[in-house]
Parts: sequence; C-alpha cells; structure tokens
Amino acid sequence: MSAIEVDLRLRSPHWSRVKTSADTVIDSNGLWVRADHDCSGPTDPEVLASHPGRLAAIRIDGDEVVLAQDRLRSWPLFWSLEDGLSGAQRLVVSDDATLMREAVSAPRLDARARREFLDAGFVTGSDTLLAGIHQTEQGTVVRIDRATGRARTINHSVARFCEETDTVVDPEDFSGLLCEALDAVLGRVLAEIDRRPGAPRLVVPLSGGLDSRLLVAWLTLHDALDRTVAFTYGRPGAREVEISRKVAQAVGLEWHAVDYDPAALREAWQTQEAADFLKDGYTLGALPHIQDWWALRTLLARGTVHPGDIVLPGHTIVGNMHDEQLLDGPPATRSQVAKAIITHHQELQGEQNKAWADPYRAGKVKHFLALRPFTGSPRDVQSILESYNVRERQTKYINNSVRAYEHLGLEWALPMLDVEFWNTWHRGAVELTATRDFYAVFIGRLWAQATARASGQGQTAQADLAYFTPTKVNETTRSRLKAALSRLHLLHLAERTASSWATLHSPMSFDAFITDASRPAAAVQLMMGRTLLGFWARAFITDTWCRRCRLFTDLPVVDVPPPVADSSGQKA
Repeated sequence: MSAIEVDLRLRSPHWSRVKTSADTVIDSNGLWVRADHDCSGPTDPEVLASHPGRLAAIRIDGDEVVLAQDRLRSWPLFWSLEDGLSGAQRLVVSDDATLMREAVSAPRLDARARREFLDAGFVTGSDTLLAGIHQTEQGTVVRIDRATGRARTINHSVARFCEETDTVVDPEDFSGLLCEALDAVLGRVLAEIDRRPGAPRLVVPLSGGLDSRLLVAWLTLHDALDRTVAFTYGRPGAREVEISRKVAQAVGLEWHAVDYDPAALREAWQTQEAADFLKDGYTLGALPHIQDWWALRTLLARGTVHPGDIVLPGHTIVGNMHDEQLLDGPPATRSQVAKAIITHHQELQGEQNKAWADPYRAGKVKHFLALRPFTGSPRDVQSILESYNVRERQTKYINNSVRAYEHLGLEWALPMLDVEFWNTWHRGAVELTATRDFYAVFIGRLWAQATARASGQGQTAQADLAYFTPTKVNETTRSRLKAALSRLHLLHLAERTASSWATLHSPMSFDAFITDASRPAAAVQLMMGRTLLGFWARAFITDTWCRRCRLFTDLPVVDVPPPVADSSGQKA
C-alpha cells in the first residue's frame, strides 16, 4: 500500500527544518519546528510535558505524520485527510486558517460545530467550523498513519492537580513556591528581551484586576519598568481606566490610555482592515479576540508601541474553576460534572438546556471525562473542571488574543501558563486554589512590596488600592439586596436587568461591536439570556459583524459527521 501524500502548507517564516535521516530518502520527509528554545524531542510527549516556552512541531516520515502542540497551544495546527481525484488520499497540514481553506478541495461548514460555536464562542475537541478539518488541541501529540489515515492523539499536558501526598497546604509555603515559579517564567521573558535585536519593550494590558497587577508588581521588584509600557482602554472616565492609571502611577510605570468612542469603533469595524484581522484571528474554530485590537492599533499609529514589542497579557492557569458548590457535600457524579461543564461553557445564547440535549456536544464532554479515572472527590472534580476550561476556553478563546498581536506585528509571551507556574499552581490544596481568595492575598503582599520599593520606603505594608469591580455597592449591601429580592422571587429578574443594562452601557465600549441588532432589540434579547459574546458569535458566523468579511455564508452547510480521529489519553 502506497503512503498517503502529504501536502504541507506553512505560512509563518519562523519554522525551522531540522535535518533527519529520513531527509536523505524522500525530500518531503523531515522535521519542522517552531519554538522559543531548543528541544531534544519536539514530538516526544515525555519531553514536551516539561518543555518551557512555546513550541509546535511537525514530523513527516514514510510511516506517519506527527503533529505536536505545546501546553499553551501557541501556534495551532490544522489537518485534513481527503480523497484525491485519482483515488489516492491526501493529507493536508497547515499552520494557517486561510491556507487550510484554500488547500481542501471543497470546504463545507459543519452544522453541528456551527451550533456549538454560537453557544460557546469556540468549537470543542479537535473539530473546527469546517467539516473534515481538524485542529490540534492543547498539550497533545497527534500521530497519523500514512498507510491507513488512522489518527491517534496522545495527551501530554492535561491540567491536573497533584495527589494529596504532594499537596501544599500551608499558605506561606505555597506563596514561596509561587514566587520561585514567577522568577523562573518571567526571568525567561526578560532574558528573551535581552537576546532580541532592536531593544523591544514589554507591553502590559493593565486592567483593574489581579493578574496584570501581579505582572506589574513582579516587574517593579525586578527593576524592569524601564523596558515596560502599560496601556488600557475604555470610555473616558471609566472606573477601570482610572484604577489602571493609579496602579501605573503608584510604581512609576509609563502608562497610556486609548479612548473607546462607540461611534469611532463602529466606523472602524466596517473597514477592510478589520476584515483582514478577523480572517487572521479565528483559527477555524474560535471567535476572534477583538478587545485589544483598536487600542494596540492606535498605540502603534502613535508610535507608543513598536512592531516587535512583546505583549504580556495576564492570561494565567489561575482562576479556571467554576461551580464550586460541587466541591461540598457528597461526591459529585459524572453526570453532574458533565452538565456543569456544558452549562458553564455553552451559555452565550442562553440556551444551555438545548446544548445539554445535543448528543454531539454532550458526547465530546463525555469523551473528555474518559481521559482519566473519576472518583467524584473534590480534588478530582476540581481537576476535571479546570482542565476542561484550560483546554477549551482558555487556549482556544482567551489565548487566541495573541492572534491579534501577531496580526499587528507584535510578539507575545504567556509566562503564567508556562510549565513552572503551571506545575506549582497544581500543587496547591483545594482550599488555596478553588477560589481566588488566596491568590488575591498573595498578589496584595507582592503589590505592597512593589509600591514600597517604588516609593523608597524601607518597609512594606498593604497598599490601599482597590481592584475593579462591576459595581460600587459593597459586598454586605449586595448580599442583603440579593436576600431581599430572593424572598420576593425577583432576584433572577433583577440580575438579568442589571446585566443587560451593564452590557449596553459597557465602560469599555464593547456594546459598539453589537452590529446586528438595534439597542431596544438587543435589550430584549439580553433579558432573554443572550450575552454580549452571544451577539458577537452570531454576527461573526453570519458574516454580519464586519460587512467586508465573508467567511461562512458562501459555504455549503453539512450535518453529516466527518471522520472522527481515534484518540487516547496516554499521559496526563
């Protein structure tokens, strides 16, 4: 039997071809690697489990094609096996959505994936929006047999909390380990800056929240502010913008604000420039992460930020837990955990019950749950919920923000998703990691040290600078109001009303990106359960978001399941 032909299409110039023994036999065979650091075995799951930084690799030989993906899902790979005109099969592999669409003979929109995308904002598992085209998942190695076309997936870095014997319970001990991990991952970022020509700077999207403040605190304590610039965006005078300004001011960090005017945003969103960004940003299966696009575009135009600068967003392994009530009481059932996952992630249109009833989506969740034994213990439930969140929403939607940076000619780093911080966080006990309470205290202490250092004080004290919250009403008053409304059976209505008003009066002007509904119609739909991202997802998939961007409406729609790749979770 002849080997399946391989059609390799790589767009990025950063791939390096590594000489292998097979190269001397067949010219198309070889090893292609894109990585920050040398790796002794870029397609070996055992090696990848501990490899730092970013990496993707493709190995082709006479027997198989191997696609390797790091834990960050830094540069997703796509593949499709299709029949050629002569009857021979052809395996298309690419690192680019546009090239992949062009390479397949007849691209088709998968109706099942489309429905999931509308509810989640991304397509779960290895499917994409296009039938028969697969994506590599976070922390996996895909091996495709060139004789049969059979694919097998090995999971090398599923997010998983450690067993009880290795758990760190003491908060002080855990704080010390986290500091050591931060030193390792952020130290590597600074070393990378030193190696690059042109003296690039770090660019920190500085919100009013925890994660970006942690980055600023560490950079302050390690004398790195001279090569750092921070920015934020939103309506002039917005509370989050003001908190961001005060954080930068407290440590003497260069800071810039970009005003988000809804009218200007709506006009810019209908340009060819925006259309090109959307085409580059969806990676065949995720809603483009648009929030930073206008701000960074503006800062580049001003000369505040330069091509080659390294964006340092606060994306982190911390805070992926949800449905914390499942950690209390009797052991959770597999069905409870599966429904919690569906309800949490498939909520953009307010139709979670329909999502739960969909065999396609429920089946993929059950497949994920089968990757590891299930006991229903709090530790087990925490690992499952967080690992699913990391694999799906984190690496497909949140981390997809880096596609905007790349589109604008900027570099990026995600140190708080790198191996040392990842492994350290997973050593923390349930009571330290299931919520952000400990994490907030940990950051508060570092922030106090940073502000003391910046001000020249000889001692540290808790810095009195609040984090951003959606409302100025304190927690005690909110609890009393919620209790009273609950007794009157008005809590759900009140929460839905407040959420709808906040969405249509976004301090970040995100309501400007609602393009396919009037404000009165949007208000009604929000009250019925649709979310802001639900509007965006619907407009994107119907080609009504940016009128110059047509990706889907010209494609035929199929509801026939494409061939499913075999998979196994050999390593967690």
